[in-house]
Amino acid sequence: MPRVLFPRLRCVLSVDAIQKIFPLPAGRCYRPNRQKNSHGALYTLFDKKHSHILKEKPMVKPLKRMRPAQSSQRIIRYTLMALLIFTCKGANASNKISLQLAWKHQFQFAGYYAAVQKGYYHRVGLDVSIVEGGVGKFAKEEVLSGRAQYGVAGAELLLHRKDGDPFVVLAPIFQHSPSVLLVRKNSGIINIQGLIDKKVMLLPGYKDADILAAFLNEGISPDKYQRIDQSYNIEDLITKQIDAVSAYVTNEPWQMRQKGVIPLIISPMVYGVDFYSDCLFTSEKEIKHHPKRVQNFLQASLLGWEYAMDHPQEIIDLLVRRYKVNKTKAHLQYEAREMRKIMMPDLVEIGHMNPGRWQHIKQTYGKLGLIDANFSLDGFLYSPQQKPDYKQVKQIFFGALGVIALFTIGSGILFLFNRKLAAEVKERKQAQKELARQKEKAEQYLHVAMVMFVSLDVDGKVNMVNEKACAILECNKEDIIGQDWFDMFVPESVQHNVQIMFNNMINGNISGPEYFENEVITQKGEIKYIAWHNTTVKDVHGNIVGVLCSGDDLSEKRELQDQLIQSQKMESIGSLAGGIAHEFNNILTIIIINNEMNMRELPELSPARRRAKRIEVAGIRGKDVVKQLLTFSRQDSPTQQLTDMKLIVQGTMELIRSSTPANIQIQLAIAEKIYPIFGNATQINQVIINLCSNAIDAMTDKGGVLTVELLNEIVEDSVVRPQLSLKPGKYAKLIVNDNGVGMDEKTRERVFEPYYTTKPMGKGTGIGLAVVHGIIKRHKGFIDVHSQLDQGTTFTLFFPAYEGTQPVQEN
Repeated sequence: MPRVLFPRLRCVLSVDAIQKIFPLPAGRCYRPNRQKNSHGALYTLFDKKHSHILKEKPMVKPLKRMRPAQSSQRIIRYTLMALLIFTCKGANASNKISLQLAWKHQFQFAGYYAAVQKGYYHRVGLDVSIVEGGVGKFAKEEVLSGRAQYGVAGAELLLHRKDGDPFVVLAPIFQHSPSVLLVRKNSGIINIQGLIDKKVMLLPGYKDADILAAFLNEGISPDKYQRIDQSYNIEDLITKQIDAVSAYVTNEPWQMRQKGVIPLIISPMVYGVDFYSDCLFTSEKEIKHHPKRVQNFLQASLLGWEYAMDHPQEIIDLLVRRYKVNKTKAHLQYEAREMRKIMMPDLVEIGHMNPGRWQHIKQTYGKLGLIDANFSLDGFLYSPQQKPDYKQVKQIFFGALGVIALFTIGSGILFLFNRKLAAEVKERKQAQKELARQKEKAEQYLHVAMVMFVSLDVDGKVNMVNEKACAILECNKEDIIGQDWFDMFVPESVQHNVQIMFNNMINGNISGPEYFENEVITQKGEIKYIAWHNTTVKDVHGNIVGVLCSGDDLSEKRELQDQLIQSQKMESIGSLAGGIAHEFNNILTIIIINNEMNMRELPELSPARRRAKRIEVAGIRGKDVVKQLLTFSRQDSPTQQLTDMKLIVQGTMELIRSSTPANIQIQLAIAEKIYPIFGNATQINQVIINLCSNAIDAMTDKGGVLTVELLNEIVEDSVVRPQLSLKPGKYAKLIVNDNGVGMDEKTRERVFEPYYTTKPMGKGTGIGLAVVHGIIKRHKGFIDVHSQLDQGTTFTLFFPAYEGTQPVQEN
């Protein structure tokens, strides 16, 4: 224990005793200094938070320099100091103890590293060794055997206590358990019910008790899912050998994202199971024989945790430099951020322990049949009780009997007044602190909300934005705080109207929440349509100080609405086209048959026969148009069968190559292996010819390059899907690209409409791309088009791969 020499009093006091006599603000403490001057021993005022010396000054100053009020206070302090002289026992010998961690060194145990590094253990006379855990080395066995005096473990300590192990929980560091179930986001599993009949990897026995209890709370018994023992290898989930795995929310999700797999987290808390975790514990023997050491170790550890959560980057650097942690700094930073969410140091005091929560944990274990409902928690939860030392009390009483007469009534009144004033100041500080906590809590709710929240000041500058808004606006919070909202995110076309609405709210012309819809432009340039609910923010005096905006992204809903309208339009046009085709086909049949009969009676070289021949050509072309109309209207149903796209593309391109003008170059790229599809080869051939013919027409004047690609594509998630209607799965992907004249946006929106064409009269019917669209839809595929004027056009076609679930038909 650090000591300070007081030569005038001829005694040695511990630093703890000095702190009691000369109290200092939180975050500062005394440290002894062996240098002396004419006033006696020196003490050092030490800043615990920033680890540096603030000032040095004499321990004893001449009383004649004090003001009257200060003099009375100093008399009281020196009297108390004299009382403590009789109880000073000198410095305690350094206590060497061990702390056994639950796993290997990582940010999960940051507070203990901070307590060592910042000297918090040393100041209370403890020499602490931090021992990392691992496979086969657990805190339970180490503390039970006496090789370690303290350990870190989860809520399963209650089960060990039930089995007779004399463990005592000192403090839970994590207010919520980091134990979760991980699944792949693209697996289709979104909740715990989705794991029925699935492979779930868990820790052996009841080590994942909170997860097992979550299953039971949802009525899912162990026989309804396949339980597999934990392999501690996240690759089993990534490679789809299992469907779910128990993991720490602070670790494995990061590993999955680094491998390009997006995780989905299923937390037991959602299903009514809320455990403490990473509990600091010791044994009954340690508490019985070393009660003061237990109290000092706990206080120093919690102080270390406060420092670690306030200075995470410093501890991360320490872990990499001193403890050689096998993780990147980015990984440790992620771990620190996730730990803060389950520790909640801004809302709950670190180490806070509620007996009611332990009753909940006991009831949860009871559901699993692991503990009896009547099991008592007495002795399991740490509760320091300091027994008075009556011998010391007697010494203090008799030693101070003569000194008490020195106190005057005035000194007593002044002392009580000072205490009352200090209590009022403390009460005010607590009220301010509670107000700040409530504000932080409200902001935390805003940040985790599932809708956008943006707060603007009276000048329209952003002063708060939540995580959902950052995701939709594709920006970082730090990049937009303090920036002008209207300049950054509001398109010029709607700025005027939005600005008028905002000014009316700031000026008080609009009362109550205001509904408003407008386009916003993200930082990546994407246009999104947002529905806003806006309300004014007022200060305590009722003055308007800003506007709080909550927004809902309607972009996806509008896209689906546009697709529905387009689908209905195409169906109505298709019905009309089918009716016209049948009537037109009847007329053509009469014309063609009668023309053939006339041709048989006309001489070979007569002008009338030549005119009849032209009628025959026109009739055949009319039949082709009728066939296209029937295909578009889906009234003609060609047979589909297992088809090799590679052979179709190669054969079709050979025909197209022979009739392509010399100023147009054809580039063909086909992957070595292509997924087979279930379709009609003739119709697919028609699609390729139609698209290539349009591309060649677009490049005829200036020439160019026609590129045709065929490859495999696996669509896994909405992030990579070009449209919502394209479902996840395997596809044969065909790309037809040209660098011709291109299309503007208006033309591109109508490109698949029947009879719509930009070609001159006689060069196109306007039915070709509509037929292509119908054929793709019949094959349950998808077609997408991108084009810009003078930059060419690209058609991308997706044909679903054959999965063996459809019957194969033969022509």
